[in-house]
Amino acid sequence: MIGIFNRAKVAPGMFGGVLMLVCSFVLMWAGVASDVATDKKLQQVVQDSIDIDANTPDPSNNGKLVIAGGEFRTSDFFEDEYLKANGSLIVQRRVEMMQWVEVQGRDGAGPEYTLQWVEGQVDFFQFKTPQGHENPLVQVTPIRYLAQQSRFGGFDGSRLLPLIGKLDRLQLTPDMLKDASQEVSQDKIVLRRNSGSDLAGLGDTRVWYEVLPQGDYTVLTVQEDERNLVGASPSATLFIRKGLLSSEDFQRDLEGEANQSFLGMFYLGGGLLFFALISILMPKKHGVDLRPHINAQGAVAVLIVSAAGSFVAMSLFFLLSLTR
Repeated sequence: MIGIFNRAKVAPGMFGGVLMLVCSFVLMWAGVASDVATDKKLQQVVQDSIDIDANTPDPSNNGKLVIAGGEFRTSDFFEDEYLKANGSLIVQRRVEMMQWVEVQGRDGAGPEYTLQWVEGQVDFFQFKTPQGHENPLVQVTPIRYLAQQSRFGGFDGSRLLPLIGKLDRLQLTPDMLKDASQEVSQDKIVLRRNSGSDLAGLGDTRVWYEVLPQGDYTVLTVQEDERNLVGASPSATLFIRKGLLSSEDFQRDLEGEANQSFLGMFYLGGGLLFFALISILMPKKHGVDLRPHINAQGAVAVLIVSAAGSFVAMSLFFLLSLTR
């Protein structure tokens, strides 16, 4: 009877381990397939595009997929109550405040409340226990500023800017700030609710900026017309990279970004495989003995076998991605 009970306890762990094992292989295979397919698509897209000179727009290129390199510039400036005039093409002001957050307690217990940095207003009225967990109102408004007048080579840049999502964190220096003595931590302006404290507390606010600076860029898009390059539709697609890149360099840059997504799935699958092997082997740890090759047995041997198995599987999937 006791043996049956012990097997019943082991069964869920084994089932979970097998399920994780299957999911890990699915993740790694999906990562490999996605990486190969994406690289082929990007290669085809770049091959189908034509290089143009952004400084001399040509109406004969309308409707064609083009790669254009040129200077992206503006004479406009962004300025707010914290930052001096900044000549970036895009300025995104982001704001977060130290607020009460409701999280589910462990083992089905009631909710717990912790102070965390959160962007946006946390509605404490929705808390199960709002009393004692009241959040003050966020006093600083997020802003997304786009230069009103801009040029990309010989094109009007006003339609390009709304299509750009990825920005750089602005590295703040005292000469950029209207108040040079303002507290700055990790390129974030810190606004204390209690000016007498150096520790983060309820209602403290942090403000930081992300920007698209002026400079040389290369874009890949469909040329809609010789004035604006892209159309007015918000669904228009635009890939943009810093610097004046050749078609080959642009393709490599895009593939590098796509590979980051592949690696994320790849490592997640490998980690899941490691824990799957532990779940499957640990109930049989007393029978796992690596001696005399390695002085390890039991739980330690299970960890070594799981790590080695995960490494071998990841290596095979990685080689597969290179040969496809």
